[in-house]
This record gives sequence, structure tokens and C-alpha cells, in this order.
Amino acid sequence: MKTSQIKIISINFALAAVLAVLAGCVSKSYDKGTATATALQNSADAVAQTSGRVNDVLAALNNLTFKSQGDLRDQYDAFVSASKNLDSANQNLDAKVVQMRDAAVAYAENWTNQIAAIASPDLKQRSTDRMNEVTAKLKDVDASYEGVKNSFKPFTSDIKDIQTYLGTDLTAGGLNTIKDIVSKTKVDAVPLRDSIKQLQASFSGLSTALSPVMPGAEQK
Repeated sequence: MKTSQIKIISINFALAAVLAVLAGCVSKSYDKGTATATALQNSADAVAQTSGRVNDVLAALNNLTFKSQGDLRDQYDAFVSASKNLDSANQNLDAKVVQMRDAAVAYAENWTNQIAAIASPDLKQRSTDRMNEVTAKLKDVDASYEGVKNSFKPFTSDIKDIQTYLGTDLTAGGLNTIKDIVSKTKVDAVPLRDSIKQLQASFSGLSTALSPVMPGAEQK
């Protein structure tokens, strides 16, 4: 076989491969909505994880201060470990929300482009109204997240302060002098835990509303 023929065959194979890849990359318009719904659910799952970590921190702190026994270092280390796990959960939540925001922006941009392609003035207006409604809900849930994030700051600050305090004075006397602070921290955590649950429900609810999969149906 001549060299020129081999080159032509190679080029054809390469072209076919590129076309196959491009065909596989073609996405449907509704994929943007699906991606946003998935990102919202991922955020809801991350919120649930954070909620569990808050409970772990409070439980470990309660065991250390009000159910202290044996070698206090074991209970203190468990408290520190729970605090680190909470930090990791919060970082994961932040990352999931960033992904959700990116997906929402791509969703809105695609929706805007699709509206421009609609010829009917009536359908164009209805689609615009619907897009504005969904966009508003996405902004609301994002604002709720920011509110919870701000509420976390005094809680995590108190946890770090208690950790530092007891790290220096890990004794029965040290525990006795800080029990009132711990009690206040536990009380202050009640509205935070409630807001976390509400945020999880908001993420999950909007995910369901934007999903192409009806409740009870099997996922593809």
C-alpha cells in the first residue's frame, strides 16, 4: 500500500474518532437543569453531613465536660477530632455550593439562549416568567446558605476557644470553670441546628422541583 493511501486512511480514522467524540459531547438543553438539580441535592447531602458533625461536636463536648471520667486526654482528643471533622464537613459544603452556583449560572445562560429561539411571543413570555421564578428560588436558597454560614462563625469560634482553654488546663478544675460557657454554647447551637435542617430541606426541595425525574421514578 502506498504511503499516500496510508496517510489518507489514517486521516479518515482520526476524523471519525473526532466526530465520535463530538457526538458524545453533544448535550441536550435539559441537561443544564438536571445538572443544577444534582448540584442542589449534593449540597443538601453536604448540609446533612455538616448537621451530623455539629451533633458529634456537641456530644463530645458534653462527654468531656459533664460526663468526664478516666483519662481526660481521651475525651479531649475525641472532642478535637469531632471539631476537625466539622471543619472538613464545612469545607465540603462550601465546595458543593460553589458547584451549585456554577451549575445555576450555566442553567440560566442556556435558558436565556433558548428563550431567544422561541418565536411565539406568548411562549417566550411564559418561559421568561418561569426562568425568573426559578432564578429567584435559586437566589433565595443561596441567601439561606449564606445566613447559615454566618451563624456558624460564633459557634465554631466558641468551640475553638473551649478547645484552646481546655488544652492548657485539662483538669477537673479546668472543666468546672468552663461548664457555664459550655452550657451556653449548647443553648446557642439550638437555632443553628434548626437553620441547618431548614437549609437541607430547601436544597433538597428545589432539587426535586428542578429534576426531570418524577418522584418515585427510577433514575437513568
